[in-house]
Amino acid sequence: MMRSMIFAILAIVVVSCSTVKKNEGEDAILYRNIEKHIAVLSSDSFIGRMPASESEKITIDYIASQMRELGLEPASKGSYFQEVPILSVSSRISNTLDFNTPRGTLKFQKFKDYISFSRRMEKELSLDKSELIFAGFGITAPEYNKDDFQGIDLSGKTVLVFVNDPGYGTSDSYFKGNTMTYYGRWTYKFEEAARRGAKGCLIIHESKQAGYPWQVVCNNGETTKLYLKPENGYEDRCAFEGWISKAAAEQLFSACGMSFDQAKQLALQKDFKPQILPVNVSGKIMNHFETKTSNNVCGLIPGSKHPDEVIVFTAHWDHLGTGTKVNNDSIYNGATDNASAVAWMLEMARGFKSAKPVDRSLLFLSVTCEESGLLGSSYYTEHPFFPMNKTVACINTDVLLFMGKFKDVMLTGSGQSELDSWVEIEAKKQGRYLAPDPNPENGMFFRSDQFPFVKKGVPAIYAKGYVDAAKYGKVETLKLVDRYWKETYHTPSDEYHPASDDLNGVLEDAKLLYHVGTNLANSTVWPEWNHDSEFKTTRDESRK
Repeated sequence: MMRSMIFAILAIVVVSCSTVKKNEGEDAILYRNIEKHIAVLSSDSFIGRMPASESEKITIDYIASQMRELGLEPASKGSYFQEVPILSVSSRISNTLDFNTPRGTLKFQKFKDYISFSRRMEKELSLDKSELIFAGFGITAPEYNKDDFQGIDLSGKTVLVFVNDPGYGTSDSYFKGNTMTYYGRWTYKFEEAARRGAKGCLIIHESKQAGYPWQVVCNNGETTKLYLKPENGYEDRCAFEGWISKAAAEQLFSACGMSFDQAKQLALQKDFKPQILPVNVSGKIMNHFETKTSNNVCGLIPGSKHPDEVIVFTAHWDHLGTGTKVNNDSIYNGATDNASAVAWMLEMARGFKSAKPVDRSLLFLSVTCEESGLLGSSYYTEHPFFPMNKTVACINTDVLLFMGKFKDVMLTGSGQSELDSWVEIEAKKQGRYLAPDPNPENGMFFRSDQFPFVKKGVPAIYAKGYVDAAKYGKVETLKLVDRYWKETYHTPSDEYHPASDDLNGVLEDAKLLYHVGTNLANSTVWPEWNHDSEFKTTRDESRK
């Protein structure tokens, strides 16, 4: 009842506040321009768009030139570029990570069995017979009465934890069931282990729970990694962060006298207590550091009535550069991830510039270093052009698939805010329906550039056609999507193929969110978080 009432009110607000005719501006959003941007940005000449590499300059210059051509104002003190100070870390890890167990030494091979890395600004880091602690899911969550570290001192020790949440795959509603919370993200687990004083943290990889296969972890093994430049050399982080494969974990638990399934059931217990395993672990990392500067690219359309209030459109421009060869190809082109969304953003900007001026400001922010942990968007939210309490909403997308038009609009993080209804209004006009994330256990709401805004209390949209392509039907679409994550995502095969790829879905998504943005920009409404959202309090406090 309450939801239908909110929807009705929003419908009235949108209709009454919008001064833009249905197709005004929309007609300027063109397939050929989207195709051009994707083809250019994902071409081999852009060498995979690695931040702070030789390909960054040509990438950001291209995006800035398009913003300039569209008539967007430079948003960063007269520049289209916001400098982001970063730390570049190149690592070499020991050939084996050695576990001394009651049944002998297990020597896990790099890439095959384990991957490790460290952001600490030390040239050589080592685990030297570090005591191993099994810490369940590595979670401290008072609201769920869960503390996997209770009563144990982790100083100098290494923790072993499962990926995702204890609610995943269970029959009850513990945590959020199959919907991943931030506690399930691997980034959180490394952060919490460090807060607890651990020297190392190893996460057990499982493909379904992680949301991607082991090969994706391997592809990011000894590659150069980027972080925001620290003031303390990252002394507050674990010396060792990394993953072990499920097969390796099975061997390790067996050597400790328990099966993998027994260990999982133990971790699922609500009163779980950390286990000191009869194991110590040894390994080395050699690090090489460079401090560099990358750039967010930012263009602005000032609002005509409320220029101090802003809607932010985000799409990261970076990808993985070059890496492990697959089928004799080492360039990770990133056509779907994320040339597609940069094209989406630029064409929406074209639509806005072709229509009547809107009341609120519009910021088009193509951010760097998303693949390295949302660094560009995190930096922006710490150094914004508009205060977070004047930022009405963030509209983001990522990984738009080239499968033609979709019947659905999949909302990642649905149920969090009133923005769902704003999207639904425009989706219905396109004859589309809202769909929930089919894989909420993957935690995609925490894995793209709207999330730094969300953490600051800004309601966000992360929407796209995804589960029901018109030409395939829902069942076949989901099979193709699953194949994409297994075979294309973060591999050199993420390329644009003009003869077979259909960008009409990207075009339709651009038109959809152009209208949502228009409605927000011509409204005086501030979309609210739903009452059960963990981000509501942050927003409420920021607007006092």
